[in-house]
Amino acid sequence: MKEDRATGMSASHGCTDEMAVVESFKEALKQRVGIDRFRMWFTHGVSFAFDSDTKSADAANADATTELADASTGLSESILPSHVFPRRAVVVRVRGAFALDRLKKNYLRELRGAAMAACGASLDIRFVLENEPAIQTSLLPDDGRNENDSKANGAGEATAAQANSVQRVDQATASQTTSSQTTSRRRGSARSIGNVMTEGGASRRAPRRASAAPRADQPAQLALELDANEAPKEGSPKVHNSGMTLADFIPGSCNQLASAAANMVCQNPGSASPLFLFGSTGVGKTHLLNAIAQQFRRYHRMRTVMVLTAEQFTNDFITSVSATGLPAFRRRYREVDALLVDDVQFLESKRATLREMLFTVETLAAAGRPLIFTANQSPSEIPGLTRELAGRMVSGLVCPMQPLDSSTRKQLLMRLINKSCPLAWPEETVDEINMMLSGDARMSSGVVNLVGMLQRMYQRMPTMSEIREFGGEMLRSQTPTVSLAAIERAVCETFGLQQQSLREAKQTRSITEPRMLAMYLSRQMTSAAFNEISRHYNQKSHTSAILAAKKVEQWIETGKPLGRGPSAMSARQALDRIESILRAS
Repeated sequence: MKEDRATGMSASHGCTDEMAVVESFKEALKQRVGIDRFRMWFTHGVSFAFDSDTKSADAANADATTELADASTGLSESILPSHVFPRRAVVVRVRGAFALDRLKKNYLRELRGAAMAACGASLDIRFVLENEPAIQTSLLPDDGRNENDSKANGAGEATAAQANSVQRVDQATASQTTSSQTTSRRRGSARSIGNVMTEGGASRRAPRRASAAPRADQPAQLALELDANEAPKEGSPKVHNSGMTLADFIPGSCNQLASAAANMVCQNPGSASPLFLFGSTGVGKTHLLNAIAQQFRRYHRMRTVMVLTAEQFTNDFITSVSATGLPAFRRRYREVDALLVDDVQFLESKRATLREMLFTVETLAAAGRPLIFTANQSPSEIPGLTRELAGRMVSGLVCPMQPLDSSTRKQLLMRLINKSCPLAWPEETVDEINMMLSGDARMSSGVVNLVGMLQRMYQRMPTMSEIREFGGEMLRSQTPTVSLAAIERAVCETFGLQQQSLREAKQTRSITEPRMLAMYLSRQMTSAAFNEISRHYNQKSHTSAILAAKKVEQWIETGKPLGRGPSAMSARQALDRIESILRAS
């Protein structure tokens, strides 16, 4: 690197100090491209310097001296031809081929203008690609030592040379390990998702690929590559949980369609793609997602099954734009055997990420690869989701998942109790706590863990008063506030009736049965008296509500079907569905 002052320039041009020239150049560049673009493209992995080609300058001076031996006698440097003193150049050092290509293509004119403003002369722009060196912490191979030993033996100093060689290898190894650890600590805060996942599986693949050295330009793999009998990799996002299997999933009326769809996809991965599962939190969407991924790996021998959240997809996309580049990012996601994305609602209003997701989905769908998505709403209801992507996601199979009904919650409670509690629960305690819980499976797990801790503390089964003492806030927050109007809306939604239908004087079966069911629930879930319930549904006296409560109890015991045709359901199923709607509202 030569001095800052350009040949033939005066100090008034601001080129006396190299740092001052660079800062002046940066300010001029910032004014031309704007602050936002400058921060995006010229602050990370890009450095500037001023330099001239010394070898070219010497050759040019020699040629010029030969050609102008007579003419240049007595002349000063200022009147020699311009090629004798070549112009200086702005050296732009860029880390990453993708960023270098973008700078060459889009910002060459701005760089030349900034150089003119900073130095007062037209300078060349020279781009230099800086690749990060590959980090290797492994020891040197044995064949290298043997080669050194053979050379030492050939020289006639086998013993001494071998000792010196081993000592040098040990010193180089220690130095290399220390350097690698230092570099790893520096890069620890900026590791991408793909790097984390590659590190998670490197130790397991090392024995099988000991002779293969990693390539410096090889992109990090984000896919989860698991054999049928291989354990999941540590440190990867959304690593499969051993408890999230189809065998551990509890099917019920609240998730009947989603459970059947998951089993169908596991048997035939291309039967319903894309498969979209949506519902509120704690209904089992992530459980089914991981269960399907496990089936793909174990029984369909898919090597690259990618399971991640929409947030991780977004973060990896942003990192790739300024680091490895979009081609490597697209290879990671579009060359997989199956793609499973959780929490799609995170993508809303992120236009660039939504575009990449759309192209990724279309590429995998065209190749016949399975696609599974989950969200808290259906694709058409997610605000900010593009119409093209929503249309692609609904083209397969869309399955709603309701909050857990009472029977499904009870099965989940019994399974959690057998797994986490040292003592069995009385049946009445299970029923009482089940009625106090909502349809969130995570909350059920929290309550069971609390009671298990109380059992260990008291060395017995705690009473309900003791459970309320320590977990009252948790249980009270799960108890829904139900009104007569809310029950009426839930019943109308369950049976597909219009609002206010239950208050009409019609005596058809499609109205009377839901109305009696609503009056029964109003008595069970609110503190309203029979007289108040009868007035709410425009009945003549309180005896109508009393008779309705008795009738519904008989329906529950006998399993009488309500409604007609495909929408017919038993009284218990109708109650569970209405309860799920009330808890989700």
